[in-house]
Amino acid sequence: MRFISDWLAAAPYRAVVLNIAMLVLLLALVDSAALFALVGASCLAAAGLVGLRGALRASFRRGAGARAAFDRVLVWLPGAAALTLGAVGLHLAVTAPAGSILHLAGIALFGFELVMLALPADETPARAKAA
Repeated sequence: MRFISDWLAAAPYRAVVLNIAMLVLLLALVDSAALFALVGASCLAAAGLVGLRGALRASFRRGAGARAAFDRVLVWLPGAAALTLGAVGLHLAVTAPAGSILHLAGIALFGFELVMLALPADETPARAKAA
């Protein structure tokens, strides 16, 4: 048990990824489209709001000019893409027939994109390496 807690504590994102993987696996095992849609949409909304807050903060820290506009695109684009692909995965997981390739692909895509949305929200600063 100590090994597992040490492994999880070594990198803060590991616990986030593990929690999301367990949630998606549980939703897939329950096999209720209504429950998957409700919980999945709530998770996407919460992760999207946290990402929106981070993107707004980062956007207001930028200066003016062409480089700042390009920086703003780089701040907003990954979150928007992850949110869109997560919604597509959720749609596939809910609407495709259970057990089909589209259903399984939707579950995997939803889980992966939810992790991509949640990881930047983990605001634990990385330790600086000694030179």
